Amino acid sequence: MLLRAFAKVNLTLDVFSKRSDGYHGVASVMQAISLHDTLHLTRKTGPGVDFTCDGPESGGIPTNDENLAVRAAMEAIACLPDTPGGISIHLNKQIPSQAGLGGGSSDAAAALVGVNELLDLNLTDQELFRLAARIGSDVPFFLIGGTAVARGRGEQVNPFADVPPMWLVVVKPDENVSTGWAYSELDNTPDRSSNRGTRRMEQAISENSSELIVSRTCNDFELPVFARYPKLAWLHDELLMAGAMNARLCGSGSALFGMASGEADANRIANTMRSRYAKVYTARTLTRLESHQFHNLPPADAGDEI
Repeated sequence: MLLRAFAKVNLTLDVFSKRSDGYHGVASVMQAISLHDTLHLTRKTGPGVDFTCDGPESGGIPTNDENLAVRAAMEAIACLPDTPGGISIHLNKQIPSQAGLGGGSSDAAAALVGVNELLDLNLTDQELFRLAARIGSDVPFFLIGGTAVARGRGEQVNPFADVPPMWLVVVKPDENVSTGWAYSELDNTPDRSSNRGTRRMEQAISENSSELIVSRTCNDFELPVFARYPKLAWLHDELLMAGAMNARLCGSGSALFGMASGEADANRIANTMRSRYAKVYTARTLTRLESHQFHNLPPADAGDEI
């Protein structure tokens, strides 16, 4: 089985105060995009999970249960311990790590879907979502795909209306940002207030207004991240100067995405950014149907682009 595991961007990301359980409350409009990893899953006669990885972003990827795809496969298999055989996973890694694009979480969601089908586990959607939430806060989103709204600590994900088609330019700089540090910095910021933009974005999407969607993007993590990493603040400005209609941090970083007026505009902006950055990608937003119809691919389509 071949599966595409899509990246995501956060059209909004509101971070609220820390809860009694130690997690922060969040609200976010999350959007699947066409940049993707590819997983090749094979049923094997022996037990357990084997994992290999290649691709331009494979450096430093763990091959044990620290890898979310491996952990997801192990969690799924453990639901039916009498299941004969195991799974071999080969990951072609295209989504950069430590970027805020959710690549590891997306790989985990694809592994859950693939293992459930290949080993005939017959796990229900509810059981898959429960496993996904246990693996990581972003994993449930990738079982939904398209456009969705996440609340709670990020695990309460509800599908939303698809956004109008949009083209993006994603840039991953050399800097890496610790998510734990970013949350801590927000907590230590005096008199901090959230953008609280998720409700406004939901309204813009409901009105199917591309103009409002572009103008209402926001990310609370930009406050501490841009202050600590001025090169990322400069990258934000570079995207705007290159012609992006707006630009935002991806998750807690360190990648940023710029919003283009169309495919040709995205390619033009990307070419400008490639003169200064090694990791520049063009991608388009995916509908929920697109997110799902490309999950399982015949081998001949493995290298095709969306």
